[in-house]
Amino acid sequence: MRPLIPCVVLLATSAHAQLANGLRAGIARVLRVNAAEAEYAKPLPENPDNNDEERYPTRFASYSKGLQHDALGDVVTTEYDKLLTALLENDPEEGLEALLLGERKLVNPVAGFSYLPVGPDPHALALRPAPLFISPEVAGELDELYWMSLVRDVPFQAYTSNPPAVITQAVQRLNALREYRGAKDAGVVTGQTLFRAELSGSVKGPFISQFLLMDVPYGAQVIPQRNLTRVAGDDRVFRFDAWLNIQNGALPTQPPIYDPVRRYLRNGRDLAEWVHLDYPVQSSLNAALLLTRLGDVDADPKASPLVFDELNPYRNYRNQEPFATLGNGEGLDLVSRIVNPALRAQWFQKWLIHRRLRPEEYAGRVHNTVTGARVYPVPQELLTSPVLPLVLARNNALNAGAGGTYLLNQAFPEGSPVHPAYASGHSTYIGAGVTMIKAFYKDIPLPNPVVPNEDGTALLPYTGPTLYAFDELDKLVSNVGVGRLFAGVHYRSDHDHGSRLGELLALRTLQDLAHYYNEPFAGFQVRTFGGNTLTIQRTTPVLPNHVSEVNSFTVVNPDSGRELAPMYNGAVFDLSDLGGNSVGLMAWTYEAQVGSVRFQLDGVDTVDNQAPYILPATATVGTHVLTATPYSEANGQGLGGVPLSVRFTVQP
Repeated sequence: MRPLIPCVVLLATSAHAQLANGLRAGIARVLRVNAAEAEYAKPLPENPDNNDEERYPTRFASYSKGLQHDALGDVVTTEYDKLLTALLENDPEEGLEALLLGERKLVNPVAGFSYLPVGPDPHALALRPAPLFISPEVAGELDELYWMSLVRDVPFQAYTSNPPAVITQAVQRLNALREYRGAKDAGVVTGQTLFRAELSGSVKGPFISQFLLMDVPYGAQVIPQRNLTRVAGDDRVFRFDAWLNIQNGALPTQPPIYDPVRRYLRNGRDLAEWVHLDYPVQSSLNAALLLTRLGDVDADPKASPLVFDELNPYRNYRNQEPFATLGNGEGLDLVSRIVNPALRAQWFQKWLIHRRLRPEEYAGRVHNTVTGARVYPVPQELLTSPVLPLVLARNNALNAGAGGTYLLNQAFPEGSPVHPAYASGHSTYIGAGVTMIKAFYKDIPLPNPVVPNEDGTALLPYTGPTLYAFDELDKLVSNVGVGRLFAGVHYRSDHDHGSRLGELLALRTLQDLAHYYNEPFAGFQVRTFGGNTLTIQRTTPVLPNHVSEVNSFTVVNPDSGRELAPMYNGAVFDLSDLGGNSVGLMAWTYEAQVGSVRFQLDGVDTVDNQAPYILPATATVGTHVLTATPYSEANGQGLGGVPLSVRFTVQP
């Protein structure tokens, strides 16, 4: 599809050349204006928060790290209110500079006010509200993070081969949670799916993506992916006094203890340190360089290989190959350049909308509640979790037997960064970068896949089913986001929504860029995290302005549609109590009206295109697995959102 611009004949004389240049400048202006108008015409979303900030006037449910706190870790409300006023009034000079902080500085709180020259404005995309402080989702997220803190030194391969007791306990507990959104197999968390993200390719093969293991070709250099790692057991922020100092913005008193041996990523601690020291562009650029070189069969190493997108017009040209447009020169540029727009869009969400407290802050509320120092509305499901006695014992051991806490010990000496949790910047930029890679390159089987040995000192051949590039890219997204969970600095929902915000921003940016090609261009083919493959052109498909999600399920009367009861994972329903022979199932979504919801009940797919989204088939006596995924278009088409999966039982 050629751009709609007039044909210009360049003439030889200077005067005519100037005239042609003037026409060229006019054409360039029209293209830019048209692209801007197309973006301007798209509807703007609402940007709701979860109202916890207003619900709890002492602000204990909101992000406050770096500000002043009382002796139990609650923020000094006058300081929080000064921060809030400065943010809402966009006052970096006086308001933010007047705050009383510790040694650490707030990370870029006004970045969300900035503008972008290409793609959607940072304010043009939305996330659903962060989970409520009292929600089953948050209870499940903290439960998972506690388990992850206990298994940082367990090799990933041990999750499935002779797992230690703590891994078995973690699997059992995650399966018992009322709400847990990590990867599952037929509705069940297994050693193979443990702690992975719910993305189509992330659960296939080994835990670590090939793109974090293979040597990276960097021009004439080759970079082995042996990493600086920490010694086993080097956990931090496990004593309450140290935790309180960290909340007040203090710097850590002791540096990290590094292993003198460089290692391949083999466990959660290694992965956490990787995302501790990485640069924003690093993970997606390395993956793009690897995929580019793997497909390079040309004698010219700078030429674009034959692994570019199926719709790329140069695939059919005999005498031309792409480079500056639709080739390596552009692909590698956009994979790198999408990182900053992704961060700006997420920083708008973090600071100006949600201000979600970090997991280390929430765990301080858990500790105070369990010990009786101060009571917070922490869900009972978390307070009675079997993980808490293990956390107490672990933190006691870290404290040389001098007493334990219920704090979420941190992999980083400084704990989390000094900016709010929701959503994850790492997850957003890797989601965006991987989406750009998929737009420019096609899926190929990866040759000679590898796995690290148990101590990470060598790579061994992987002998399982074929691993494909796009699945390993999905796994890369999972690895980068989940690495922040192993560190204890993010929640699972921070990753799930951050990665999909990055994907959405990249797709909308590709639509903007499609205005500027001279080639007859049919668009970019992109396999999305929701599993559909979209063809991205200037105006199609109509992409949403928000990341969608299935929030929850409700049991309904299959005849009248009347709501009967909420449904969580592990629920048991008696038909005799419900007054019928079967139960109907309804999904609640963000936003309330999406394009469609695809239900999968016991492996059978059904789609509902109209809210309220009700599964036409009904569940009868027995145990069932239900997964529901929202999509931006009817019939389960378009861009997918965050799914929800539960197991439940219906009794006579």
